[in-house]
Amino acid sequence: MSMRNKQQVAKQFSRAANSYDKAASVQHYALQQLLVGLPSKPERPALSGHWLDIGCGTGAAFAPLRALGVTTLTGIDLAEGMLSVAKQKQLADALLLADADALPLDDNSIDGVFSNLMLQWSETPLATLQEWRRVLKTDGQLAFTTLLPGTQQELKDAWWAVDQGTHVNEFTAADTLLTSLEQAGFAVHQQMTECWVDDYDDLAQLLRGLKQIGATNVNSGRRSGLGGRRQLQQLAAHYPTRYRDGKAVLPVSYQILTVHATAKACVATTEARS
Repeated sequence: MSMRNKQQVAKQFSRAANSYDKAASVQHYALQQLLVGLPSKPERPALSGHWLDIGCGTGAAFAPLRALGVTTLTGIDLAEGMLSVAKQKQLADALLLADADALPLDDNSIDGVFSNLMLQWSETPLATLQEWRRVLKTDGQLAFTTLLPGTQQELKDAWWAVDQGTHVNEFTAADTLLTSLEQAGFAVHQQMTECWVDDYDDLAQLLRGLKQIGATNVNSGRRSGLGGRRQLQQLAAHYPTRYRDGKAVLPVSYQILTVHATAKACVATTEARS
């Protein structure tokens, strides 16, 4: 399978920047779950030092990170549109348009890395985590959420019944991610996996909601566009429903992994990027 086009991912999130905060229900939920575990060590009553928010989006985590004690905060995102919205919050010391796999920061220079629902966009999570470890000081904190296989399974199954095409993003398994964390030089001390379900009134609302948060398919082999009217009618016919307060709704499931870890001492570091 060919690599995802990072610039395509950035473009779709930039397009979604203005609608993102109102539509990003799963992102807001995952953010709250991630914040619950901070500070992640009892001997650290508050956060401090220089933290990165990687994949910061519109800056939803800036205020709570500041409230937890972060002294210096740098937001990083590959989507220029997201950074434009984040800038309006005026809560970050710096905003960098940068790739999470190639951070323009020195080795062992950062006290903490925070990342909410960004790692699932990485084609090579191990390389991404190694880069995050590179910039972290020994014993620096890592807190992130990501999506796991089973996410949007209802949509995946419904599309498969229509045309067997690739319409839903693929996700890395939790076991693989945890192994990658160990290989990258992290010690995991908290992890949690849970399923969170969002509901939509109809298919049009569901597809529009995914578009508004930039969660469209970027996998190799994807079909362009949403499909014609007949395909969408077939998709609606195959999409499962559940009942909420006596009303039929269309569910979208998200399998969320939440991790808190610390950076272990490294034998050697890579050359600092400038």
